[in-house]
Amino acid sequence: MRVNVEKTDRDGYDDLYKENISDLIEVDDSEQYIRIYRKTRIGPYYRSGNTKGYVRGEALNRLIADADELGVPREEINVLDAGSGQGELSVYLACLGFNVVGVDISSEARACGEYLADKVGVGHRCNFHAESLDHITVEDSSIHFVIGHASLHHFIKYEGVPGELHRVLVDGGKGFFSDAFGENKLYHLFHDKEQMRRLGDVTLTKKLIESYFEEFDLVITPTDWFVMFDKLLLKICPKNWSPATRKISQLNNWIDRRLPNSSRIALFLSGSVLTEITKRRL
Repeated sequence: MRVNVEKTDRDGYDDLYKENISDLIEVDDSEQYIRIYRKTRIGPYYRSGNTKGYVRGEALNRLIADADELGVPREEINVLDAGSGQGELSVYLACLGFNVVGVDISSEARACGEYLADKVGVGHRCNFHAESLDHITVEDSSIHFVIGHASLHHFIKYEGVPGELHRVLVDGGKGFFSDAFGENKLYHLFHDKEQMRRLGDVTLTKKLIESYFEEFDLVITPTDWFVMFDKLLLKICPKNWSPATRKISQLNNWIDRRLPNSSRIALFLSGSVLTEITKRRL
């Protein structure tokens, strides 16, 4: 499988993170961090979260449920945050008790993640690397779970990543990736095309994901059909209309949760997808 785009410009990501410092940098302890992260990062828009909150929350819920089924303490479970950015998700997982390796191509992102983890008090459970996911300095079969929030469309252009994930995962280990989905035509209205070009981002499709993860067992779950209208409302409505748009969003979310997610039509209509991979047992 080959994607015809250039590899990511490291400087582009360094510049991106210099210009957009995480507001979670102001949080001082793990309990407060968990509370704020749940509300603002993985909560739905109508509950003061964002339009990507549901699918990201689903990825986390599945990881946590599968981790709990292992029957071992969380501090014995290693999670790889693939495309960790400024470390927000890595720190959240560490606050929940997991050991986390955060990998991002940007050294600026790594520095922010390290600072955030130390400030919250979980630096001993976080290890950040500024490197590409197609060459991870992690031992073979040492990772129980991989997770990525809005990262698959960044790294899917690197052909070596599936092999690296396969190498570092234990037999039966799983990965969960939550991303926007390009087969919904509304998707293309809400993205900065210049930034996508500069960073080498890729528009995800079912065929592309299936080809990329062909050596894994794969499940693609569509989500967020009507939540695409939340994005449209945010784009066209003034900020002081947010109480009204959140009420509409609550209805959109209610409808979303009641639509079937198994058909090709559902996948085509979806604004986001949850991609789950499993390393086959020997």
